[in-house]
Amino acid sequence: MHKVSNLLVFIGLVSFAIALAVNLYGSYAVSHVNSAPLFSTNWWARWFPIYASGIALLFIGLVLRLTGRAR
Repeated sequence: MHKVSNLLVFIGLVSFAIALAVNLYGSYAVSHVNSAPLFSTNWWARWFPIYASGIALLFIGLVLRLTGRAR
């Protein structure tokens, strides 16, 4: 279970970092296809699912890690 939790935390961190980097790039590049003002309707539709999945993977990995130590 320790390997699974480490893998989930790693995937969650990488996906969150990539989404943040691409979102920052998209906000600075006005002519970019994915550029949208932060927290606008377009932003929520394009970026929130990526952030939500990264946070969910981080949360699941951390919960598995914490409950694995409690056993």
